Amino acid sequence: MLKSPGKSRDIFLGGNTGEGFFSFYGEVATEETEHLYILKGGPGTGKSTFIKEAGEEILRLGLPVEFIHCSSDPGSLDGVVFPSLGMAMIDGTLPHAVDPRYPGTVDEILNFGAFWDKKKLKKKKKTILELTRTGSLCFAKAYAYLRAAAALYREWSRINQRLTGEARWRAPAKEMEKEIRRRAREKRRGRNSRGKLRQLFASAITPAGPVHYLESIFQDAGLLYVLEGPPGYGQEPIIKSLLRVAGEKRLAVEIFHCALCPEKIDHLWFPEIGTGVITSTPPHQYPAGRNTRVFNLEDPAAAGNPSRACAQELAGYAGEIRPVLSGLLEKAVAWLRQAKTIHDKLEDCYRPCMDFEGLDLLKEKILAEILSSAESR
Repeated sequence: MLKSPGKSRDIFLGGNTGEGFFSFYGEVATEETEHLYILKGGPGTGKSTFIKEAGEEILRLGLPVEFIHCSSDPGSLDGVVFPSLGMAMIDGTLPHAVDPRYPGTVDEILNFGAFWDKKKLKKKKKTILELTRTGSLCFAKAYAYLRAAAALYREWSRINQRLTGEARWRAPAKEMEKEIRRRAREKRRGRNSRGKLRQLFASAITPAGPVHYLESIFQDAGLLYVLEGPPGYGQEPIIKSLLRVAGEKRLAVEIFHCALCPEKIDHLWFPEIGTGVITSTPPHQYPAGRNTRVFNLEDPAAAGNPSRACAQELAGYAGEIRPVLSGLLEKAVAWLRQAKTIHDKLEDCYRPCMDFEGLDLLKEKILAEILSSAESR
């Protein structure tokens, strides 16, 4: 009898942010990881294709898989995690360079560069150097616009926080804290937890514009809280209060950082109790659905109907900042799009110089190892 396909999730581990490229790739391997394959090689050498093939093979066995997408090309994969096997595979090249943390015991480097023709590549040296410099310049310009956008976003958040006060978020925070404590008692009765934290991105600013995988990430939510409203309306203190509860109850939690301001936390997922918290603000808006409790923090009634002057000031700042912020992000995306065009040309330089038949033999060997581990479970 054929097995049903496994369940997949889509995430980002790095992003193009107001702080430049920001990465959590170094956290893929932990003390509990059995094996981590680190792929090294240039663009166009087949790393993303191999990662996809490995993930699809494990899905066919009915096991869960996490696909790690590339923020500079969300259609491309930078890694894959097999949670039930304690195994992962990751692209360890720049800008998310990953080197072995536990060499020989956990980590294994797969050198895709061993399969390229050096003589052919040498003939393309001038083109490769020029394209690489041009691509770096495109990213530098994109990050300049993202830094400006992040500064404006943070200022908008500070203004809103000053004008709105605590009344908007105190009641929702208490309700959510109470429910999370209750679910922790009921769903984890008799079981211990180490309260592990995992840091990720649910969204990214990409050449295609902002992209998020909220539906995929929270697909198993039995309860989902959605916080609606502009930045600074209480989302951050609510999330901080829930993280304190998670610490008290030693709950495992996945922390999803803001794609623009990575120091900021946008979403939380408590896998042991099937509960999630989403900050639903453009560009990652989340529609209300089954098992969803929505808190509209922008609703004047939530703050006891503030003064008309205060409401007008809030609206005035929003009307002034939103178009400028949107324009900065559009400029950044345009330069990221140009960087991707350059990257595609680099792939065209490397691809004809690869011995893909030889690489296929390595891929078959590694896939056999992973499948053997999966079938023995």
